Amino acid sequence: MQIIRCFAHDQRGAVAVIVAIAATALLGFTALGVEAGLWYAIKRQDQSAADAAALAGAYERAAGQSDGQSSLYADICAKAQNAAAANGFAFSSFTCPTASPACTDPSSGQMCANNPPVASTTCTDDKCVEVVLAKQQQTLLAQLFLPSVTIGARAVAKVNLAGLTCDLALGKTGNDISVQGSATINLTGCGMAANSSSGSAISFGGGNNDILNASWFQAVGNYSSSGSPQINVPTRLTDAAPVTDPYSCNPPQIGCAGKITFTWPGTPVNASSPCYPWTGAPTTLQPGLYGKSSGSKKCSDGSGSSSAPMEFKSGTTTLCPGVYYLDGEDNKGDAFLADGGTVTMGTAGSGGCPANGINGVTIIASSQSGTKGGGFQMQSGTVNLSAPTTSPVSGIPSGLLFYQDPLHADTSKSGGGLTGDSLVTANAGSYLQGTMYTPVTNVKFTGNSNTSPCFLVISLTMTYIGNSTMNGTQAACSAVGVTGPTTLNIALTE
Repeated sequence: MQIIRCFAHDQRGAVAVIVAIAATALLGFTALGVEAGLWYAIKRQDQSAADAAALAGAYERAAGQSDGQSSLYADICAKAQNAAAANGFAFSSFTCPTASPACTDPSSGQMCANNPPVASTTCTDDKCVEVVLAKQQQTLLAQLFLPSVTIGARAVAKVNLAGLTCDLALGKTGNDISVQGSATINLTGCGMAANSSSGSAISFGGGNNDILNASWFQAVGNYSSSGSPQINVPTRLTDAAPVTDPYSCNPPQIGCAGKITFTWPGTPVNASSPCYPWTGAPTTLQPGLYGKSSGSKKCSDGSGSSSAPMEFKSGTTTLCPGVYYLDGEDNKGDAFLADGGTVTMGTAGSGGCPANGINGVTIIASSQSGTKGGGFQMQSGTVNLSAPTTSPVSGIPSGLLFYQDPLHADTSKSGGGLTGDSLVTANAGSYLQGTMYTPVTNVKFTGNSNTSPCFLVISLTMTYIGNSTMNGTQAACSAVGVTGPTTLNIALTE
């Protein structure tokens, strides 16, 4: 018993026991610290993969087209998966679903690709793509305390409409946009873009008296000037990518309205007099086909001279809402000529207009028998017209006011331009709302009284002569159904 009591009171070696116990705990915490660093490195790598996946999905969303065999969402998910794998994320038998799953907690080696996002605090619409990745990592030194950990990474990327273009020139060489005649150009809430690679893609030729007030401008090439014009433009982008023609995509996508297609009506509105030369008397016109373009059957103004399919020189003419198809041109290359009087718009279901549910007009210039589609000339008089805020007929996007068919436009040389070129003079009382689209011919624009909240011009080239005003904020144009040319950027938001 004495030996036992002595052994119980003997404290020699106690420190070693305590150290042994503490060392075990210390070793565990050290192991956790070492592995936490490893987990952090894996987290960083997987976050890069999630960022790349979200961006790839957003780019696919911006493109807006499926491969014809799957849904757009499946393409977004596939692009995201490929980008994540290319950036080091190891998938475990993952197959993209056909519809956005709205998930937030994927299993190990799996992915959530949500469009629109589910857990985003900054974007809840379908312009954003959310990607969540998960990986289960088995522990090594820390296994005694924590058998495994789940490492997650999440990212959200958004397609942004960075700027709306009131004036887009599609020419690839030379002076796409010219400012002449000591002009003051006011582009309210929008910018101008020239797709020319020339060093003078945007040219100021009026010396020190030229003034440009705009939100931004962009050129594939550069801009030039004679003298020192006042360029009040906070953002000037040169050597930039071309701005996309909003009528070049099929099907529609973000910032792109879709290709324009149309079918000619079978017969003219008035078989005995298929053209409309002005008469001076107040007249109400119905939507449909106007003009004859074949051989000697051009429109006549009654004096033996050729006239445009629609010609206005005096009086008041009301256009009922709908689509007007102009076949051919006069001997000067005009399909629509306003040279006096007033051209205004009626209301569907009243004043002799059909109750077709359309609230604007679209005027199409083309040719049924060859390349003789004319231009639009508004050189005097008053023109008050708005484009439909919804698609008026299949194949015609909303917001389209004037459209010159590029396949049949008269692009023969005439003086310093083309026969089918257009002129817009927005003089006192004029109101034009919508898009003018003449992609293979030129437009001259002058005037300072267009009070419409949204009027855009897309043409081969644009020349400003004298003071001019154009308006086109993103919100104002969207409100009236206009999909204008925009610059897109895609960025991570979360």
